[in-house]
Amino acid sequence: MNVLICYNLVGQTVFLPLSQKVKGNKGMDKVKIEALLEELDEALVKAFPGPEPMSVLVVGGACLLFQEVITRSTEDVDVIIFEMMGSEENTLIFHSPIADKIRRIIKRIGKQHGFKGERQMFFNDDCSPFLLELSGNVLPPMKLLKVYQKLHLYIPDDLRYILACKLMAGRPEKDMTDIGSLLRVLGIQNRVQAQQVVNHYFPSPIHHIAYQLSRTLDEVFGK
Repeated sequence: MNVLICYNLVGQTVFLPLSQKVKGNKGMDKVKIEALLEELDEALVKAFPGPEPMSVLVVGGACLLFQEVITRSTEDVDVIIFEMMGSEENTLIFHSPIADKIRRIIKRIGKQHGFKGERQMFFNDDCSPFLLELSGNVLPPMKLLKVYQKLHLYIPDDLRYILACKLMAGRPEKDMTDIGSLLRVLGIQNRVQAQQVVNHYFPSPIHHIAYQLSRTLDEVFGK
């Protein structure tokens, strides 16, 4: 298998499948995301003429792009929905009339922009069950990023939340660059400090074991 040779944050050699690097280059940059969100907002206004907004917490790579922590592209906009057009449901994962309607709008826009398959859902909350499980359904403190007509975008008050998410996701081979950028921005220099960040947002030792936090920290800082 062809591999890309790179190094972890303490200088150890890490071998990543070359296909992962190529795949990552097919995503959306900040300008593209902003254009898609404008288009999505316009479509939501037409589909839902009432005053109720769709309020979301932006997480993952899109959050880091908006905060200019990274410049790489991302494959989707990961969100946690906490208000959805006045509906009692706050997710696109399960079927409901409102969720199905919003999903169709997102997929239509994604298809128009040439996205294929699952990537047509360029705006999704697939990460939310995992993150809400870790936090006991508690959202972190957040601040308003941008208000469209329907879409209200929020980001975490503290980027340590995003670092905790990425460390708990257990994907060091995918998230190493983002984790490294966050460590530098946040001034986190060692494993103990990183563990403290995770403990603050996701304190359950059971989750730490289940999602192999120790292995991820080994990959980032070395054993």
